[in-house]
Amino acid sequence: MNSAPRLSLCMIVRNEAANLPACLDSVRDLASDIVVVDTGSTDSTCEIARQHGARIINAEWTGDFSSARNLALAEARGEWILVLDADEVLPVASRIRIHEMISSPARSAYNLVQKNELAATGAHVSVHIVRLFPRDARVRFERPIHEQVNTSLERAGIPIIDTNIVFNHSGYASSAVLAGKTERNRRIIEDALHRDPDGDPNLRYFYASTFFDTQQFSQAAREYEECARRSRASRKRLERAATLKAAQAWFFAGKYDKARALLPDHIEPGLHPLAAHLKAEIAVHDGCSIDAVKWQESVLSAPDVAYLPPESLTPLKFKAVLFLANHWADLGRKDIGVKLLRLAQDISGGKRDGASATLAVSYREALA
Repeated sequence: MNSAPRLSLCMIVRNEAANLPACLDSVRDLASDIVVVDTGSTDSTCEIARQHGARIINAEWTGDFSSARNLALAEARGEWILVLDADEVLPVASRIRIHEMISSPARSAYNLVQKNELAATGAHVSVHIVRLFPRDARVRFERPIHEQVNTSLERAGIPIIDTNIVFNHSGYASSAVLAGKTERNRRIIEDALHRDPDGDPNLRYFYASTFFDTQQFSQAAREYEECARRSRASRKRLERAATLKAAQAWFFAGKYDKARALLPDHIEPGLHPLAAHLKAEIAVHDGCSIDAVKWQESVLSAPDVAYLPPESLTPLKFKAVLFLANHWADLGRKDIGVKLLRLAQDISGGKRDGASATLAVSYREALA
């Protein structure tokens, strides 16, 4: 009698023939059960999935990502569930780590690190997201867009553990694809908010992001502020994230007073590097170069971790180094300025990790 598979890969797809082979190849020898919910592909997606041993479930697209994902969960047979999208790939090192983890009984869920490649800059933004968890009838995805299992895991009493296991996401690598996804997401969220305007405040955050991503910054700021207001009583992390994004949106809209009012006055442990960057930019606008220096130095010291809201550290630290190089050159210390410009060139050329906190050490050495 065959034993149940250790791990089921659960996916939803539509016209993903270009991406699917790399995704499925990346879980070879890890997922012994593959469940693919296809929502209407007209290319060779289903054929590719079958060639990799997947079971195909054909489902009509209803505009609800959770509904489609839950169809896959209901058909899974493994003790563990791994969720990936077709434009996501599991590196070899991560596959080895997960293989070790699933040798134990499935009692916890795990936050993996989604590394997103951004279209505009080629930079990466990392965010923690639950993608590995026990197969349990109580665990289901919720929300029609930006769906997650966290709430149902909490209700089931299943702990969520952070890891540094990375999977790569290229879905934002194309500007055209990003624009299409943004408009699709806005329509889905507007429908959900119309049905339940006082529901999940996370939807307000995602709704605001659709305006931010299309450079409608004033509208984005107002929606982020509304999200923060609705989150104040019980969702402090969401409130802080929405407030910071509102400040960024007001800054991009040229409303510096509104942005300043939402940002911290002092550098504190755990300060989000985006907050420090915005404070530095506003200080420059206000003509306070000394204040700008301390905030940019804080950016350089920021550790390379997953932030909420997600943020790519490399562009922020690159801008910080350039600012500090010009600052010291303007003070007559061209020797320091040259050292920092070389550091900026190393970051731009990929010789130095632009996200690393060791840049702060290099900065102090340049000042010595």
